[in-house]
Amino acid sequence: MTDIRSLPPEELRVLGNHGYALATRMLRHREDAADAVQDAMHQIFRKSKTFDARRGSLKAWFLTIVRNRCIDMRRRSAPLSGNESFDPMDEKRLPADHINQRNELVQQVTAALAAMSDSNREIILLRDFEKLSYSEISQVLGIAQGTVMSRLHRARRQLRTDVMSHQKPETS
Repeated sequence: MTDIRSLPPEELRVLGNHGYALATRMLRHREDAADAVQDAMHQIFRKSKTFDARRGSLKAWFLTIVRNRCIDMRRRSAPLSGNESFDPMDEKRLPADHINQRNELVQQVTAALAAMSDSNREIILLRDFEKLSYSEISQVLGIAQGTVMSRLHRARRQLRTDVMSHQKPETS
């Protein structure tokens, strides 16, 4: 059994950053996301004796708590603002002529993710943004690993279709 209370501050910070990234994408509001992660951090310390590393990773356990907190928050009230967007690329590394194309693609992906069902959006966020394994996603969502794979496939296909339907044809 891992003693959560003895984790180095850097490990807790990394764990919190993963939780914050997930919460921000789920809630689309930074302050609400920070509240969700803070609540989840308190919970892992209060329930530290219930964590069993043999049943899964600490990251998956923590993200399960964050996810559940986000779901509770969404049920109770709508976020104050849904206009914040996630920018997965660093502009400094892109050639100047690609910045507009990149911004348009980010807007299309963000809009497509926002329009997806919660279950499809969550599974994409956990796999493609949080880099969780199928096993960890299975643990976070409480579903079978095979179900994770089939839902992820369908969600990615839907995302690709939605984004491609908004692409402008290239002119030569």
